[in-house]
Amino acid sequence: MEQKHRFVALAESGHFTVSELCRELGISRKTGHKWLTRYRQQGTAGLEEKSRAPNRVPGKIEQEIERIIVSERRAHPPWGPKKIRQRLICRHGIKGPPSVSTIGAVLYRNGMVTPRRRRGGVFTVERGTLTSAQRPNHVWAVDFKGWFLLGNQQRCDPLTISDLYSRYVLRVEGLPQATTQWTQKSFKAAFRRYGLPEIIRVDNGAPFASMGPGGLSRLSVWWIGLGIDVEFTRPGCPQDKGCHERMHRTLKADCCQKPSINGAAQQQRFDRWRHEFNHERPHEMLGMQMPCECYQASNVRLNQRIKLRLYEVGDEIKRVSSSGFISLFGKNCFVGEAFAERDVALERDDKTGVIGVRYANVKLEDLADSPNARLQPTASAERWGNRACTKKQP
Repeated sequence: MEQKHRFVALAESGHFTVSELCRELGISRKTGHKWLTRYRQQGTAGLEEKSRAPNRVPGKIEQEIERIIVSERRAHPPWGPKKIRQRLICRHGIKGPPSVSTIGAVLYRNGMVTPRRRRGGVFTVERGTLTSAQRPNHVWAVDFKGWFLLGNQQRCDPLTISDLYSRYVLRVEGLPQATTQWTQKSFKAAFRRYGLPEIIRVDNGAPFASMGPGGLSRLSVWWIGLGIDVEFTRPGCPQDKGCHERMHRTLKADCCQKPSINGAAQQQRFDRWRHEFNHERPHEMLGMQMPCECYQASNVRLNQRIKLRLYEVGDEIKRVSSSGFISLFGKNCFVGEAFAERDVALERDDKTGVIGVRYANVKLEDLADSPNARLQPTASAERWGNRACTKKQP
């Protein structure tokens, strides 16, 4: 401002030309004449900097639409610009809604975006032999979100089941404990309502897996007996069922940050959230469709009276006792409590004398040709193709 005033004063004195003053100050003659014109029209106020914002913005978002965007964000805090844009079309009937970037700018302008700290390092993840879901009920993902205490100081272990193809959340149930008994009871209810999947994908923690032969637990052995293949993710690789883990983050933000007073109230929150996730929340991977539009129940129903044939004719079959033993060489051989009251197959190698034990198509371990032989209790036993398979009856 001091230079502008000095320029105008010298130019108005008549002792210097505009060109000389512009060269001295390092500005163009067009700028010099503009300053002089504004000074002669408005006085000193004409030398102040003026806003360069346009007087009219044709693409400016309407105040009413911005209000709706803010209200939808408050009603659904985890939702991003893409889901809110789809909401404007489906629920509010807005034709030609703002772009995703514009909605993001509205959220940022209203202080509804929290910057996230970025983690350093980029890693390449190989998914191995995990099956890619091609249809509804092809692959189900199962996990426990992580326990927390309710308002009455009781423990809540949310069990979650989702269909990886349609992203449909089949079950969110707060169990008292993450045990085989409670988990199996919840799965029976899910199977009766939605039918049986082809594959269930789980991690290597209890009650889905164990440190016993084949890494199988009572629960996974039960699944295989029903004709369901069991896939195990790699240890320490939650990205192997990343969409399920991402769903957990939304579930935690909406239902678990402030737990309810008791289990019944918490389950009501879970049920309301599951309905919203399946029937109202558009999903980006589904082309902004709702999961309910892509999911349908399985035609394979639960019938525990029918026992599948897990072995071929001619296989040497042994019945496991209630305590986990089979009779071999006139002695008792421990196989594992997870296989209690189940049939296992023996595979004898005539050259080496080694006897292999498998359940369905899961190779458990080898037995030495000696009395009181015992399987090695290790979870590193071979899983064929990283998947516990069944031989389904044709």
